[in-house]
Amino acid sequence: MAQLNPKKAVTAADYALWGKLTPQKLSENGTWISYSSSYSSHQDTLFVKNTATLKTHFFPKGQQGKFSTEAVFAYYSAPNTLAVFNLQTAQITILESVNEYFFTTDDQYLIVVSDSKKDQKILICSPNGHILKTIDSINTYSFNTDSTVLAITSKNNTESIAQLIFLKENFRTLKIINSPKENFSKMKWNKGGTALGFYGSSSTNSLLNPKLYYYSVSESKLHFFDSNTHQEFPKDMLLSTDSEALTLSDDGNKVFIQTYKKTVITKDTAMVWNTKDQWLYIQRPLMENYTYNGVWFPKNNRFSQITNHAISGIMLNGLQNVALLFDSRINEAQFKEYRELDYWLMDLKTGKKKLFLEKYANDGTLLASPEGDYFCYLKDGDWWVYSISKASHTNITQHIRFEFYEKKYVSGDKTYPFGFAGWSKDERSLLLYDAFDVWEITPDGRTAKRLTNGREDNIVYRIVSQQPSQQKTSNFSGFTSGYFNLDDNLYLSAERTDFSDSGYSVWNRKRGTQSLVFQPKKVDYLTTAKNGSSFMYLEQTFDQSPALMFKAGMLASPTVVYQSNLQQQHYLWGKSKAITYKDISGNHLKGVLNYPASYDPFKKYPMIVRLYENQAHNLHKYINPSLYNSAGFNVSNLTSQGYFVLYPDIVYQVGQPGQSALDCVLAAVNEALSTASIAPTHIGLIGHSFGGYETNFIVTHSNRFAAAVSGAGISDFYSLYLRTNGITGKPNYFRFESQQFRMGTSFFDNKWGYLNNSPLFNAQQMNTPLLSWTGESDTQIDSSQSMQFFMALRRLQKTHTLLVYPNEEHGLEKRINQQHLTQQIEKWFAHYLKKGDLL
Repeated sequence: MAQLNPKKAVTAADYALWGKLTPQKLSENGTWISYSSSYSSHQDTLFVKNTATLKTHFFPKGQQGKFSTEAVFAYYSAPNTLAVFNLQTAQITILESVNEYFFTTDDQYLIVVSDSKKDQKILICSPNGHILKTIDSINTYSFNTDSTVLAITSKNNTESIAQLIFLKENFRTLKIINSPKENFSKMKWNKGGTALGFYGSSSTNSLLNPKLYYYSVSESKLHFFDSNTHQEFPKDMLLSTDSEALTLSDDGNKVFIQTYKKTVITKDTAMVWNTKDQWLYIQRPLMENYTYNGVWFPKNNRFSQITNHAISGIMLNGLQNVALLFDSRINEAQFKEYRELDYWLMDLKTGKKKLFLEKYANDGTLLASPEGDYFCYLKDGDWWVYSISKASHTNITQHIRFEFYEKKYVSGDKTYPFGFAGWSKDERSLLLYDAFDVWEITPDGRTAKRLTNGREDNIVYRIVSQQPSQQKTSNFSGFTSGYFNLDDNLYLSAERTDFSDSGYSVWNRKRGTQSLVFQPKKVDYLTTAKNGSSFMYLEQTFDQSPALMFKAGMLASPTVVYQSNLQQQHYLWGKSKAITYKDISGNHLKGVLNYPASYDPFKKYPMIVRLYENQAHNLHKYINPSLYNSAGFNVSNLTSQGYFVLYPDIVYQVGQPGQSALDCVLAAVNEALSTASIAPTHIGLIGHSFGGYETNFIVTHSNRFAAAVSGAGISDFYSLYLRTNGITGKPNYFRFESQQFRMGTSFFDNKWGYLNNSPLFNAQQMNTPLLSWTGESDTQIDSSQSMQFFMALRRLQKTHTLLVYPNEEHGLEKRINQQHLTQQIEKWFAHYLKKGDLL
């Protein structure tokens, strides 16, 4: 019997029906959830739903929603229009001309920053939006950490004023300073909210260096620093008033400032490129640092210049009494991704320095501990801890038999760690990752404990931060680690190494690791309630659109809060399957095979192979069909059009990136052919960036594929090796020698290897129709790579079309271009892969 309502194929006319689900917030007790659904061609909507009753409130065009306790939800209903919605009464209060808003830490007040044509003002409101106090004519403002004290600067017709408003004291106002001759600005609090810093610039003499003010709230005392007259301030320096240039130490006893030299930068008559220079000429504007750091001690009005032209990099320890300094202007040219520098420690009280590390290449793993006694860093594949109080370096992972670094690109490279999660709150231990598990290790290295048992079950565990304090924070030229209270729960992501199952677990000292959710799906976006044990997450598979889920506790049954794209049930859809195969060297590899919608095993179908290193993680990834794709590729479009889509994993032999890709891809294709009903002569290839290079190489070394598409692909190793990156200005040497191109040596040590891996030098062997595309302004892979390849294929009279998109970068940003590219790619494959009698 025929179906009454048979499912239909998805076409481009249907794509606009699909929306993107984005989880937003979970209220403190888990009573309410907010989420949004956005669409490419019609109105986006913000939702708020009760997790018990599933009662739902809809806010068309709503943006940036926030809860206050369980009673209020505020959001932007239109640009600069704030709506405050009472979740109990459904009453709405509207506030206009709003630039910024937030609820105070204790949820007692709603703070609104409002801009009119005349001036800026702050509204202090009840959580429901009732205005309690208006502060007009504000120049700058800053709240202390717990939002109980507001510092503002303002100006009237006669004077400039800096003052405090105490929210907990019936909005009591305290004037700090007023002056008819200065303009006050750029206010900054210390972490504890006990001290405040700000600038005062002369309103009568623009040549005067600004003053720096410091106000101690606990002492009710104002100090000032006049760089024009202070004896310790360098005479050739000026005080920077940049908003990020002012930092108060947590204890409020130090003010860190930035200074810059009184120099005029002259333009060179000629661009001088010298092989001995440490920076390339084009790097200098990006890398040269003309600002420096100093510290002012307000209590005794002492100043010390910390960095200068010779030593310009700085980090502080957690207590902010020791500075870690490094020379970012090494004298010799270096060719690695991260430069080898010398590091010193400076006691800020005495100004004394001592050598810390020599010729150390910091790739972002040199971190300060949050409470101040330690710096940690990765060296030669091991984690090291330096104790400031003991002046000692300790290798804390040397006796652990498992490795803490990933063998990512070339053999012997130990610079890519699996990760550093942070410190325990009391700094008695560090939390590190190996390939599978979370480790707790003491800073002396004597005790090391594996907190999870992922290795035994082929599950990778990683900590999921749920609080800002658990995340690393910016620390001048580096970072300070986050910290975790190990007496509380640690939330962990859990994922099998073959990506078949994923979810979340919770760990604590008493019960160890317990699963919260773990299933054969892609599970992400975990958010836990501040109070209680409830949490929300997102789950999806290739053929199940993302669903927002809620659990009231670990043992509670999950509730579907929102299932996106319900219209999919009326359409034919494909499925995904994990495959395994071996490359020519016997390596066991994984891949994903996506089946065409309405698959019939008695028919033959074309297949498209998508390339880019490892892709098995796409097994459960749901993709909305769309014409708007930055690289023109959309797996759901293609499976709906009757294609198989194969995502193969690739392992690389050093010095043979192209041949490695060819071997792995052919092995994956053979496995796919033995798995499903695929037409062997109707297989296409597509890749972007490094995948574009792999596509170019394969079609110049194999006739296995009936058509190919290469986006922003490399064609000539030699010419790209000798170019610079358009974003960083760095030479491309390291990208070939030790990074993604995996050559292992310089061009001059392996010229034939570079040439043999360049598709351009085997272009005469290409017989596969090739469509290429590039952004004309691509700064990552210069468009000349595609142009050169086109010129070679034109001279050789090969079947090739090149699309060049003006004013576009590495991926296309303009929607009209995204649509054009997507349609051109799909037409290309339809022309070459869907002809013949096998389909």
